[in-house]
Amino acid sequence: MTKIEVAELWVRATDEEAAAQKVRDELTTSWAYAGHWETKATQVDVVASDPDPVGPGPQTLAPSGPMLLKLKDAATELGISYGTLHALMKDGGIEYTKVGSGKYISRASLVAFIEANTQR
Repeated sequence: MTKIEVAELWVRATDEEAAAQKVRDELTTSWAYAGHWETKATQVDVVASDPDPVGPGPQTLAPSGPMLLKLKDAATELGISYGTLHALMKDGGIEYTKVGSGKYISRASLVAFIEANTQR
């Protein structure tokens, strides 16, 4: 018996070869399934690629809105988890502002953080 499956996967990678490798790795990962199969061949076709695979940069930060962002909102703007943002704040990697007992991050601090940590 032969079974053919078609899968559409979206991955983030630096180039097409890295994307193809991520897809191959995903297809060979054994997930919880019933039965057993043996892969005879895998064909990966890159259908489209985003010209900027690393994601939005500081120029896409919304210019309008509140000057200070809550930590969860700032983490969302950066595309990182709240825990990662909190660790960056604790280590001094990103500047924040205290207002009463609350901590906030300015839009300027987000842009400065991105510019300071962008590798060229």
